[in-house]
Amino acid sequence: MFLSEFNIRAWRLIKNYKLKDAPDVTLIYGLKGLGKTSMLSYLYQLRGQQEGGILENSMAFARQYAYAAQMNNLNPFRQRYRTTKLLLIDDIHCLAGKLKTIEELYYTYEYIIENGGKMVITLEADSPQLEFLGERLASRFLSGVVIPINLPSFNEIERFMDEYIHHKYLFMDPEVLGIIANSTDNLADALKTLEQFVEFAELQQDELSLQCFQKYWEDNNRKKEMATEPMNIIKLVAETMEIPVAELVGPSRKPRVNEARELAIYTIRTLCQISYPAIAGYLNRNHSTMISSYKKMQAKLVNNPELIMKYNYILENFT
Repeated sequence: MFLSEFNIRAWRLIKNYKLKDAPDVTLIYGLKGLGKTSMLSYLYQLRGQQEGGILENSMAFARQYAYAAQMNNLNPFRQRYRTTKLLLIDDIHCLAGKLKTIEELYYTYEYIIENGGKMVITLEADSPQLEFLGERLASRFLSGVVIPINLPSFNEIERFMDEYIHHKYLFMDPEVLGIIANSTDNLADALKTLEQFVEFAELQQDELSLQCFQKYWEDNNRKKEMATEPMNIIKLVAETMEIPVAELVGPSRKPRVNEARELAIYTIRTLCQISYPAIAGYLNRNHSTMISSYKKMQAKLVNNPELIMKYNYILENFT
């Protein structure tokens, strides 16, 4: 566990957590990769296990509730969650839009607190905005202790990695740590980059030198550019259709721009299999436009040889 100024308040609370003295609910919030999940896991090991507590991700809670409701067997589910003395819920933001699950969590909270239990929840956000939970539950979660985890500084990320490589007995060029710290803003991404570099060096049978890292960085950037992701698809479609990216995602309604946009939508939907609202977010439009554009391109690809050729070219670059 890495302790520094950016997370010291949250870690102090977790390490000194005592059920009888704790507030009814504790909210820990911060951006991705700052150790919120690790804190909950540590608290569960420290206090949760001996108190008969429950540690659960919010999506797992939602799935369990949906399954119990579908099977008309909610009593065991409610008995488990509503009678616990300590409920730890990770990533509460994942419940956005899940109104029935939110209502169930509200009553779960009420039962736990009424029976002397406590809750600790985490939120991935840069501020404690809980409107998605509805006024009743949001007000209750915000009535307890609310603790932010700030972004670590360059020096903190660099020190975190330095401790990590010493723990792993790795001999690495110090300049590499500086480059990684300068290109990431959280511990999770820094650690991921560090581990990927070590794996790359092992495959290359090379030392953990600055030269080896530069090779890894170039190789990784090439892979990122060709990853099957919406923005990469948009860029390649724009290039293939000879349309500037800014025009493709912009307000233009020119026929050739519309066709390129339709092709991008169709390809993203085919390769990434994400929802129409999610695709709409990349193209600054509403989801109903995504559906109609998808259908238009689907029809065009039946009997337009030139468009089929371009579509196949794009597919070949991502498969």
